[in-house]
Amino acid sequence: MSLPSDNPVLDARGLVLPADGSVLNQVGLAVGEGETVAVLGGPGSGKSALKTCLSGETIPASGTVWTNGKPVHLLPPDQRRAFRLRHYGLVHQEAVFLPELTLAQNTALPLRFAGTGESAAARRVLTWLSRFEIADAADQRPTGLPVAVLRRAALVRAMVNDPLVLLADEPFLGLDEDAARTTFRILRSVARSHGTALIVFTRDATTAASHDRTVHLVDGRVQSEPVPAPPAPPVPPAEPPPRAAKAGR
Repeated sequence: MSLPSDNPVLDARGLVLPADGSVLNQVGLAVGEGETVAVLGGPGSGKSALKTCLSGETIPASGTVWTNGKPVHLLPPDQRRAFRLRHYGLVHQEAVFLPELTLAQNTALPLRFAGTGESAAARRVLTWLSRFEIADAADQRPTGLPVAVLRRAALVRAMVNDPLVLLADEPFLGLDEDAARTTFRILRSVARSHGTALIVFTRDATTAASHDRTVHLVDGRVQSEPVPAPPAPPVPPAEPPPRAAKAGR
């Protein structure tokens, strides 16, 4: 397990939600440029709440969230939204696309919302689709495309604005082991080359094990990583029962 960055892109401390701490209780997380961190937890662990607090969608009852030197928790709602659109990439469990648009047009939407012209957005999206090895599906409609292509397209859509932080909720859901491993390899390479802080929220320990660090979230609290129990000492072989003495003649 690697240590957190000394100069994190995202630095969250003492997050409490709501005021009684029943959802998040003193949760902290720091992630550096190009670092990949998995937040591992089951249903009700607080993963979704943590994701919304980190992105500024939810303001915690107490605690701080700093991203690239900005106090996200103190920004007014309109500034938080603008900051999130510009500096965060978000991937949701359900990879939803507009069926009337091509895959390239779907993944270009964040650029278009940010004011990028149609031609420039199309060129940039094609570059990103190539990085994720799905450029051959650029002109196809999402309906009927394999889930592996759609999962990568969701990552492209989140990365196309070159965000500081990528928050991804079960980005490999529905993929077989080989497809998940390949997709993560590409994502990790892209995140490192662009200096993107990558945080993956998952309930799957195998997915979490591939990352630089794993943060275990249980009932709204960060837990230390489970320590494997030491192997039990070998059981000595049972001694043979004493032989009965022979009766004298």
